[in-house]
Amino acid sequence: MTEYWKSQSRKYCDFCKCWFADNKVSISFHENGKRHKESVQKHISQLSKKSAKEFKQKEKMDDDIKKMEAAAMAAYLKDVQNNADLTSQSINEMLVQNGGDTKDLAVASSSSVQGAPVWHEVKGEDGSSYFWNKKTNETTWDPPDEYLSIAQQEEKKLKKEKTKDKEKKQKHKEKMKEVEAHVAREKMRELAATQGTAARPARRTERSTEHGTELGPAPRPVPYGSWTPVVQQPSESVDLQLPQTLKEPPPVVVEPERVRFSEKRVESLGEGPVLFKKRKLHARNARQKLDDD
Repeated sequence: MTEYWKSQSRKYCDFCKCWFADNKVSISFHENGKRHKESVQKHISQLSKKSAKEFKQKEKMDDDIKKMEAAAMAAYLKDVQNNADLTSQSINEMLVQNGGDTKDLAVASSSSVQGAPVWHEVKGEDGSSYFWNKKTNETTWDPPDEYLSIAQQEEKKLKKEKTKDKEKKQKHKEKMKEVEAHVAREKMRELAATQGTAARPARRTERSTEHGTELGPAPRPVPYGSWTPVVQQPSESVDLQLPQTLKEPPPVVVEPERVRFSEKRVESLGEGPVLFKKRKLHARNARQKLDDD
């Protein structure tokens, strides 16, 4: 049985930054080790810190955007109050007709910018109500300053469903309008085609043929003319007066003579048995000195 070398596969641990043999014993030994467990805990803590930092940055960015939107809305309301352009004039006229004021508009805009409250009222299995923070997933028994009650949440859901139904109906109406407009366009095209053919009556003319005169619409003239068959004319041979070369006969190929060897066969080696003569060797050793001196 021959012996051969076989390489074992290796596995890399992303937490410990090291290599080890890729088999069940080595993997279990490494994963149950103290170093691997500590590195995994360290990695999880780093991920949690990173996610908390990103959440804080996102919160800060959202607050900055809300502040920017509130400042932009306040500046816009100030421009509307000053009645500077046509849009502000139209808005002021609409508010006067509805019996409102720009202050009400400012209050509505500020409430829309602030958004819905973060805390929501939730009822447990035993019927007791507690409060849940939507952003931080915190729960508390004490009611916060601003929260959405269960009735308000149901009203909000009903409003969302109504708006969705309205959007669906609006989309359906728009599709039906498009279909009706397409059908009307097709009808107009058919009507225009029929009116065009009726407005252009066919001219009945008399044309003489071999069998006599025939009545009917005159044949339409061919815009590109009649077809002419292509006839290939024979080309004339031109003498270019080129120098002519004498054609020599091809050289004679002489085949080389083949040497034939005669074959001699021996039918038998004699009547008696075949014997080989033994070669006589000198009795003297090759390393022996020639002279006795």
